[in-house]
Amino acid sequence: MRIAIDCRSVFPGRGGIGRHAENLVRALAGVDGHHQYLLLFTRRKGDLRLIGSDAFAELVFEAGMIDERWEQLQLPTVLADNGIDLYHNTCFSVPVVQTTQWRVATVHDVVFRVHPELVDPKLCDYLDRWTEHALDVADAVITVSEFSKGQISDAYGTASEKVHVVYNGVEEHFRPGVSKRMAREVREKHKLPERFVLYIGSLEPKKNIDRLLEALRSLVEARAVKGHKLVLAGGAGGKGYDVAQAMDLAGVREHVLVTGYVDDSEVAPLMNLADLFVYPSLYEGFGLPPLEAMACGTPTVVSDASSLPEVVGDGALVAPATDAAGLAEQMARGLRDAKLRRRLKARGRKRAREFTWARAARETLALYETAAGGRA
Repeated sequence: MRIAIDCRSVFPGRGGIGRHAENLVRALAGVDGHHQYLLLFTRRKGDLRLIGSDAFAELVFEAGMIDERWEQLQLPTVLADNGIDLYHNTCFSVPVVQTTQWRVATVHDVVFRVHPELVDPKLCDYLDRWTEHALDVADAVITVSEFSKGQISDAYGTASEKVHVVYNGVEEHFRPGVSKRMAREVREKHKLPERFVLYIGSLEPKKNIDRLLEALRSLVEARAVKGHKLVLAGGAGGKGYDVAQAMDLAGVREHVLVTGYVDDSEVAPLMNLADLFVYPSLYEGFGLPPLEAMACGTPTVVSDASSLPEVVGDGALVAPATDAAGLAEQMARGLRDAKLRRRLKARGRKRAREFTWARAARETLALYETAAGGRA
């Protein structure tokens, strides 16, 4: 087959969907020596090249990661002109006009349908409309957790057998240990305190930062943190959030360091340097950062919301998503209980090893061939 994979989400500064697409493509190159691939990018890609292989060609377009006009008016011609047999969009939508034999869509979550208050209204409308279309016409739908599969079926009435769970993987550089040079460079660049609790992710309402700050206030007042600061690492999310105002309202500004966006190369070192990783999100289709922190051997606390308990298994502590006191209690345990910390380090690493991009690629490739009815 000639397979087109939509990689418009892959560019410097990419978010979770972009990292998903990038790692899937890299892993496919390692497991598939039979099919030909065409990767579709926007000009934001710059000099980034995913695969140095004759089996993987690239095309770059004047288009956005989310670009309704390009997807519906230009993409069908691109697919036809390049003799594409199967088109896979790793970011929800597929064209109305069918110029390929088979179509596959990855729907990471449906937060825009079940919790629209957590998403920008314009983005909600686009995602809801085109996700519904993709679920109707795609030959196969991929999602990233059993939680998301259930949400898709409940929200849109999609037959369960049409939706296939393919878990994300953990990149190999997420492992215990960081060189002295890298540790020094990261500490100096971000002015990190000697001891800290870490959150990495976008700063937006669905990440539940307000409740994390409330939990921090409880810990400070109870003197349960000794010398620790909370480090919030990440850029702005899809919906506005005033983190400075939130810190002031919680009365914890002096106990928080906001780094802004951090480079990919700095994420694993940050996780290794942290005494505790905390991820209190209200909604995740999968939730990679906790798993990556666990792979680094960092004790981790997540909320009990959405897919997070499914993903972390017994490798992390779980706190109520809507209870700041409960979150504070689990954070305190993760910082102070030495035996528990050792268990979490071991269990977290073991759990994280179950999630590989090679497995994700093999399962995705099998779905491509199943969607093609054995004619691949």
